[in-house]
Amino acid sequence: MDFEISIPEDEEQLRKAFRTKVPGLKARFPKQKRVLDVMDLSATGFAVLDAEKSFSEKQTVEVELLINKKLFLSGITALVMRVLDNGIVGLNFVELERQKQIKLDKLVLEVQKRLIALRKKKREQG
Repeated sequence: MDFEISIPEDEEQLRKAFRTKVPGLKARFPKQKRVLDVMDLSATGFAVLDAEKSFSEKQTVEVELLINKKLFLSGITALVMRVLDNGIVGLNFVELERQKQIKLDKLVLEVQKRLIALRKKKREQG
C-alpha cells in the first residue's frame, strides 16, 4: 500500500486557528479614521469587510477592537495578509503582548463554548 502525505508550507495553510463570529465586534483603525465590522476572529487574526477597498496586502495598521462600542483591546498592530475582490480583508496580529493574547484567547474560547452549547441544545431538541 503506497500513499503520500504532504504538509503544506506556512503560505499554503488556509487557517492556523479556529475562527468565529463575535456579535458586536468592530475594528477601529484610528489612522484611517474608520470603524469596520469584524466578520470573523481568531487568536491569530481577523477579517473585515471593506467596501471602499482601501487596504493593500502587506500593509501594517494599528487597530483597536471594540465590543458593543466598548474598547476591548487597543494598541494592536496587524498585517494585511490578503485583500479579496469582494472587499474582505484578512489581517494577522503582529507580536501581541502576552496580556492581550490571553484576553483574546479567552474571548475566542468563550464564543466556542457558547457555539458548542447551542449545537448541543439543537441536537437535543431535534
